[in-house]
Amino acid sequence: MTLEATTPTDRTIVLTRQFAAPRRLVFDAWTRPELLRRWYGARGWTLVECEVDLRVDGGWRFVSEGPGGARMGQRGVYREVDPPRRLVYTELFDDQSYPGVALVTHDFAEEHGRTTLTSTIRYPTPEARDIVLRYPMRRGVGEAYERLDQVLADERAGRRDLQDRPRTLLRQDDDTPERTRLMNWTLEVVVVPVSDIDRAKKFYAEQLGFNVDHDTTISDQVRVVQLTPPGSGCSVVIGKGLGNDMPPGSLKGVQLVVADLPKARAQLVERGVDVTPIQVFAAEGQRPARDDDPLDNQGFVFFSDPDGNAWAVQQISSRA
Repeated sequence: MTLEATTPTDRTIVLTRQFAAPRRLVFDAWTRPELLRRWYGARGWTLVECEVDLRVDGGWRFVSEGPGGARMGQRGVYREVDPPRRLVYTELFDDQSYPGVALVTHDFAEEHGRTTLTSTIRYPTPEARDIVLRYPMRRGVGEAYERLDQVLADERAGRRDLQDRPRTLLRQDDDTPERTRLMNWTLEVVVVPVSDIDRAKKFYAEQLGFNVDHDTTISDQVRVVQLTPPGSGCSVVIGKGLGNDMPPGSLKGVQLVVADLPKARAQLVERGVDVTPIQVFAAEGQRPARDDDPLDNQGFVFFSDPDGNAWAVQQISSRA
């Protein structure tokens, strides 16, 4: 689990590290604010601001706070988002010691449930790279990855999601005492019933921004299109011959979660999605949101796909 650092060219630094987790989870740890806040930064540093607009040309912004109240800000733009395989973005610090913008490429390779992360950082000039090499970069990244190890272990064990839930008691036989079991159930796929596969694919990929994982035609009777919302561990599947007898448009109440609901709604409107105004579920019931309403866990918007399958989008900034 050691961090390896190499300099294959005069403008690049390559960092390589293996993690005992599947690459989908490691990718999520790099792109989901609720996970990033738990590990990002060297020992003694905490991520206090984290904004992620996970799409090509979407922006990101991190602000970390360290010993003595020191603050470090950094930002950039996503150039390639291919979960869980690759993430490419620009990087610029608020108080940068060299001119120009760096380009960071993370490649996630999984084998036997373990993920090798290869991070290639390309600097604008050889001089810029040499300045960075004089910093304790390897130590800081190494400490952050040690924190990430624990986050990944917690996520795999399901402790974050299950620690406050009732445990299931299982009895093997009359002579065996009751034992506690924790099962980490991970939702993988939701089948969405549609009438026109290509129309639905265009809606989910182009208007919602879901990533097309694959479009596979097995026979004249079977076609499977899998799409994944950016940053999600669960995908949707549309197609034919899926063994699903639900009529098109009958799926209701599927829910997406975002950290910034007004921003997400604005993106949906910009992409031509017919989405409702923001609603809140308050003591008096569901009503339009007011400017002073807290949206976390209470704010929703709703939309439907071309077949009438109904979706909800809820704001949850943090599950901590």
